[in-house]
Amino acid sequence: MEDYTKEDVIEALVALDFKSRKRYLVDQRSYLIGILCHKFNLSEHTVDKLTGVKRSRVTYAKRLPIQFKDDKLYQQNVYVYAQMFPFNFDTVNDKKPHRKHTVILHFDDKFGKKLKTVRDIHGHDDIRTTIRYMLDKYIKLWEE
Repeated sequence: MEDYTKEDVIEALVALDFKSRKRYLVDQRSYLIGILCHKFNLSEHTVDKLTGVKRSRVTYAKRLPIQFKDDKLYQQNVYVYAQMFPFNFDTVNDKKPHRKHTVILHFDDKFGKKLKTVRDIHGHDDIRTTIRYMLDKYIKLWEE
């Protein structure tokens, strides 16, 4: 059944038991939520409104089909829904390309005040923007 609609998936999801934490039900819910989020590009809030599944559960559940797509038990648990609503989760890129590196810096008060002064001079709203600006400027100078 390749030509299914999001309404078909929502109807199947609403018919499932939301309170149970049995593995096969969690897998089935996550498969359907994954289709809604990844195939139909519905936001977590929209899935929450349409199905009644809490947004925090949607956040967690939409990642499970990607994480367990090669797991035999997961495939067995979602077999019926995979036949009804086929979707290739291998095509989903769940990484956030704009977040490649996170650096945490700690400064003493004296240096923090200097950063705030530079922030105010450049008109930035956030010190992180100022630090990024200064690092970009320094790296350009270093590369020359």
